[in-house]
Amino acid sequence: MDSRSPQLCLQCSKAITGRADKKFCDAYCRNAYNNQHKAEDEVYIQVINKQIRKNRRILKTLCPHGKATVRKDLLDHMGYDFRVFTGQYQSDKGGIYYLCYDYGLTIIMDNGKRKALIVQRQPYMDTYSPV
Repeated sequence: MDSRSPQLCLQCSKAITGRADKKFCDAYCRNAYNNQHKAEDEVYIQVINKQIRKNRRILKTLCPHGKATVRKDLLDHMGYDFRVFTGQYQSDKGGIYYLCYDYGLTIIMDNGKRKALIVQRQPYMDTYSPV
């Protein structure tokens, strides 16, 4: 007969059954515990990565055929964050495209209105500079 007291889950304090070295009663408690104890910089990285994915999703939605021009305020309305991108491409015409993986945009003026020219990555853009 084992006289040791049962191990308790580090997250919910329930008794743990199974292996002697288990620290959590199930995967949910393990994930919840680890999420609560992540370092602050890891949380910041998650926030930035989430915004980059959102930016890419917005660009992909607005540019289904490789190239599109949209109003800048539409990007603002959809939650696009212009501060977050994965790289830059300097075009021959002097414009800078801000890339989110395989989509990029540059701000242009069209009839006095600010618009965004969105393009899908092309082979010639492989010379872009990662941020």
